[in-house]
Amino acid sequence: MTLSRVEVVGGGPAGLFAARLIRERFPGTHVRVSERSVPDDTFGFGVAFTERTLRAVADVAPDTCQAMVAASVPMPHQEIRVNGVSARSKGQAGGLAIARSRLLSLLLDAALEKGVEVELGRERSWEEVRDADLVIGADGAGSTVRTELAPHLDATVAPGRGLFMWLGCSARLPSNLFAPAFTEHGMVNIHGYPYAEDRSTIGVETDVDTWRRAGLEAATLSCPADESDEYSIDYLQNAFHSVLGGAKLLGNRSRWMRFRTVNVKRWHHENVVLIGDAAHTAHYSVGSGTKMAMEDAIALVAALAEPDAGPLETALDRYEATRRPRVEALQETAVRSQQWWESLRQRVDLAPARLMLAYLSRAGVVSAARLAGHDPDLLRAGLEAFSGAPVEDAALERPTDWVLAQPHRVAAFASPTRVLGGGSTAALPRYERVTGTPGTVTAARRRLPDAVLIATLSAPTGDAFGVAGDALVEQCEELLKAGADGIWFAAGDSRRVLLDALAAGERIRSETTLFTVAEAAPGFADDLADGVLAGRTDFVAFTTERD
Repeated sequence: MTLSRVEVVGGGPAGLFAARLIRERFPGTHVRVSERSVPDDTFGFGVAFTERTLRAVADVAPDTCQAMVAASVPMPHQEIRVNGVSARSKGQAGGLAIARSRLLSLLLDAALEKGVEVELGRERSWEEVRDADLVIGADGAGSTVRTELAPHLDATVAPGRGLFMWLGCSARLPSNLFAPAFTEHGMVNIHGYPYAEDRSTIGVETDVDTWRRAGLEAATLSCPADESDEYSIDYLQNAFHSVLGGAKLLGNRSRWMRFRTVNVKRWHHENVVLIGDAAHTAHYSVGSGTKMAMEDAIALVAALAEPDAGPLETALDRYEATRRPRVEALQETAVRSQQWWESLRQRVDLAPARLMLAYLSRAGVVSAARLAGHDPDLLRAGLEAFSGAPVEDAALERPTDWVLAQPHRVAAFASPTRVLGGGSTAALPRYERVTGTPGTVTAARRRLPDAVLIATLSAPTGDAFGVAGDALVEQCEELLKAGADGIWFAAGDSRRVLLDALAAGERIRSETTLFTVAEAAPGFADDLADGVLAGRTDFVAFTTERD
C-alpha cells in the first residue's frame, strides 16, 4: 500500500502513537498531527496501563515503552475502605500509572523524532484534510470528525446516570483506593491511585440527588468551562480529609460531568478511520481508555502494513474486524462496571471484604474461584464475612461448591443449600413456581395458601438500577401484593442474560421483601456463586444436573 499523505486529527495518545508508527512503517509518508490544545492546557492527571498493553507497546516501540516505565510508578494493591475498615486485593501485577502530561510529552517527542509534523493549538475539520490518502480521527469522545461523518458511521452517545469529577491529590496514595464518604447530603465516592512520587489521580462520583442537595449543581452551572469548580473541590476536600490524610485536592479544569459511552457501528468511511475515544469509550472504572487508544493505533498500523494489505478499504476493514471484538468485550465489561459504581449506595453496607468480592465480580471478570489461587487471604476474609464464622481451608480450594452448599433461610422459607432443585420438595416449606403475573399469583395463593410462591420473570436488559429496573421493581411490588414470596429468573445458556438477571435480583432484594432465584446452565456455576456472595441472589438453580 502506498500512503503519500496522512492527516491525524487529534494529538492525544492515540493520534500521536499512530502517527509515529505510520512514519516508521511508511518512511516516505508525510504525516501531520493537528491538535487543538497546547501542552500547558493538557487535561487530566494520571493514566494507567496493564502489563498486557505494555507488552504490546514494547513489541512495536520498545523505546517508548522503556521511557513510559521509567516515568511511571507501579500500580499498588487495591483497597476498599468503608468507615475506616479496609479490605485489600492484590490486583493485577505488572500494571503502572503515569502522568498524562508526561505520557503525551514522551509520545510527542517520539513522533517528532520520527519526522511527524505536529501542529499544536490548531483544530482541523475533516473537510480541511479530506484530500489526504488517509485521515485518522483521533479527537476524543467529543470527536468533530465523528460528528461530521455521523450519517455514515451510525454513532450513539449515552450519558451515565451519575456525575463524576477528575481531580489530583498532593500525595502518593499507598493503594489503588476506593472509599465512600457519607455527608449530610448523601454519599460521594472516590477512586484514587498514585501516578508519581508525590501525586495521585482522584476520581469522584456521586448521584444526582446528592449533587443537588449539596449545592454542587449550582456550582457547576456557574463555573466557567476553562476553570476548576473550586466550590466543589472545597466541599470534597472536607468530605475526604481523613481518607486522604489531609493531602490537598488539586484541580485542572475540574468540574462535574456525566460519563459518555460512545458506540460507533462503523469505524471508517472512505478514507477516514476513527481510533481511541472517537470510536469507542469505556468507563474509567475499568481503566481502559488510554490503553484501548494505544492498542487501536497498533492494530491500525499493523493492518495498513500487511504485505497483502490490498486497497485502503480492505485494510480498514481488517483493522476493524481485528479490534472490534476486543473493544466490544471491554465496553460490555465497562458498562456493567459503570452501573455497579453508579448504584454503589445499594450495597455499601456489605462488610468490606465481601464488598471487595462484589466489586471484583461486578462484570463477571474475576470470580471467587479465580481468587482461590491468586488471593486466598482476600477470599478467606470474604467467605468469613459471608458466613459469619471462620471457614476451613477446604472452602478455599473449592469456593463455588462451598458457597452453594451453605444453608439459607428467608423468612419462613429454608433450604439446606443455596441450590433449589426442579421439584417442590427440595426446600421447606413447599415452594411452587408460577407465571409472573398478578392474576396467576393470586390464583395460586388461593389454591396453595401455605406454599412459598416464586414468580418467574424475564430479566430486563439494560441498567437494572435505571429506567428498566424501575419498571421491574414496580412489577415485583404488584406480584408481592398478589401473594408472591420470591422471583425466579431463568437465564438458560446465556451468560449475558445471567449477569443481567443477577443485577436485577440485587435491586429487587434491596428494595422489596422478595427473595430471588437465578437459574442458569451448570457451566455458569462460578457466576451463580459470585452472585450469592455479592448479595445479588438468594438461591440458584441449574437447567440440568451438575457433574
